[in-house]
Amino acid sequence: MHKAQSDIISAVLIVAIALALVSSAYTWGIPLIQKRQDTALAERVDSNFNQENINSLPNTIEAMANNKGEKSFYIDANGLWMLNETGNYIQFNFATKASKFATDTSYPISLTPGVDCASGSIPNGTLGLDKASMVCVKATRIGDEIDVSYRVFFRELYEDPFATNAKGYQIVLKKDSSGLLSSTEKTIKISFITTVTEPKNGKTLIKKEIQILLI
Repeated sequence: MHKAQSDIISAVLIVAIALALVSSAYTWGIPLIQKRQDTALAERVDSNFNQENINSLPNTIEAMANNKGEKSFYIDANGLWMLNETGNYIQFNFATKASKFATDTSYPISLTPGVDCASGSIPNGTLGLDKASMVCVKATRIGDEIDVSYRVFFRELYEDPFATNAKGYQIVLKKDSSGLLSSTEKTIKISFITTVTEPKNGKTLIKKEIQILLI
């Protein structure tokens, strides 16, 4: 009789301990797994805007400008694309719970060496030394999530920025006539349109027009 009662008590204790362990694993394990997933996603998105990555968005657009043709660009994250023709930039926003960027700043951070995104202006660059693109990022905490915004500008590059008759080059972003200025789709299409030459401030500016299709 005592042995039977002892067996029942042991079984109850084992079940209780097992439930406690499962509950503990769920309470601590699930958030840890989620954080790791969010961190991995944030790193994958960041690589899409890293100018050292040959397959990043800024480098893909530059490749289209130099080699012509068209290409689809895919990003593995739910977010919002925005194209601004006036500012000559394309932007991608996405929400995450993990970000390597500070959220306590009121100004964007530059991912392009030698560029100050906080100034609000787009500086000209030197052809052969500077990238045609400049990338700025800003992270803003909203509740328990962080809104990360990547903005890719394309600036004017000159052979000699100080020469009055210098020749310059610039990639210019254009909206596809059948497309939108914003989209939540993961894929966008990039294609070369034409080359236009025009005078600017006594210099010659050669523009490579690139069409962006957001659907």
